[in-house]
Amino acid sequence: MAFSWGNPINWLRSYRHLTAFIWDTTDRKRAEWAQRQAERYGSPEFRFHRDDLPDEFSFIVMGDTGEGDSSQIVVVDKFLKEAADTSFSVIASDVIYPSGRSHEYRENFYVPYRNYPQDIYAVPGNHDWYDELVGFMIHFCDNTFHRLDTHQQTVDLEKLKMLRIIRCNKFFQPNMYFYIDTKYVRLVFIDTGIKGRIGESQKEWLEKISGDEGDKPKILISGKPIFVDGKFNENLRDLNAIVNHFNYRLIIAGDIHNYQKYRISAVSDGKQKIIWHLVNGGGGAYLSRTHTIPEAKDMTFPPDLKIRLQDEPFDFECYPNRETSRRLYGSWLLSKLPDAFADHDQPPYHKSFIKVYIQTTGIRVQVFGIRHFGADSFNAGPISEWEIPYQDIDE
Repeated sequence: MAFSWGNPINWLRSYRHLTAFIWDTTDRKRAEWAQRQAERYGSPEFRFHRDDLPDEFSFIVMGDTGEGDSSQIVVVDKFLKEAADTSFSVIASDVIYPSGRSHEYRENFYVPYRNYPQDIYAVPGNHDWYDELVGFMIHFCDNTFHRLDTHQQTVDLEKLKMLRIIRCNKFFQPNMYFYIDTKYVRLVFIDTGIKGRIGESQKEWLEKISGDEGDKPKILISGKPIFVDGKFNENLRDLNAIVNHFNYRLIIAGDIHNYQKYRISAVSDGKQKIIWHLVNGGGGAYLSRTHTIPEAKDMTFPPDLKIRLQDEPFDFECYPNRETSRRLYGSWLLSKLPDAFADHDQPPYHKSFIKVYIQTTGIRVQVFGIRHFGADSFNAGPISEWEIPYQDIDE
């Protein structure tokens, strides 16, 4: 188990993890942060202008990175190798464990990725909200003031300056939720808070920016997944409706610390289409077991969604596979412990991340797995790879 998870002081600092089960004020605080950002940028649109991006480009998405131990560091060399030709990278969920504090960013973000020369953007996870998103807004949105007081500094500016000597983005994202327009696709980044909700104000924003470019293909990057562990996340039913209605092709989310792929069929305007939902939380945190996930043919979803998965790995796949996961958690004691406390923080790690190519003909996805430090993992090709067309698929 990583030291940060075993330190009770860190859990006391993240007391909002407990209070959120009673009352969750994330939606209100998200709206307050968004209001401050709209005032700073002069618009609530939150379009991130990256006009320098070429027509065809690639980027990497890592999820749940901020463990701060060897299970995070083992990913770095492979990330740098595969990211050498990328335009930017993204961390989807839980940049900092366990309490999202700004003080942890040096060791868990700046130092590990200091040799990556391009920008790193992010969407927050529940742990990033445990300090009311203060650290996240400082380091990714360059907002060094309290959300309710534009005169109250939340960070020592000299210390922040020193951190940005280690690494610094050329461009800071305009908000915790935002979008980037490119020639072929629109990239949409959203926040799902602590309990996995998008809230009314973000929902209105998302509906607007999802439909204002007509049928342009879209990729969604989110904190929490809509489909995970063989189940449908009812808290994100409103998000699923938006994804199905508009031309979303690929959904990538973190939160659960492994890799899962779901090939989901949906109907929009009478047309059948396929939306690929990926769980991508293997970027550094403790491993979430996969052998408890039912086989695709045994997964059950709400009847109104009319989803039926059949074949593996066509409709569903996961990493590590179920047999590997069963071996890792094979003892009676480990089988009874929560994943966080069963984490052994030693090889094989079974970490993973995703590389996305935006091409003229469609989207290409590669999934990379990392088992250990060394040449075998460093030089390994993708464990999964496929292409996603921009147009609807009639079945």
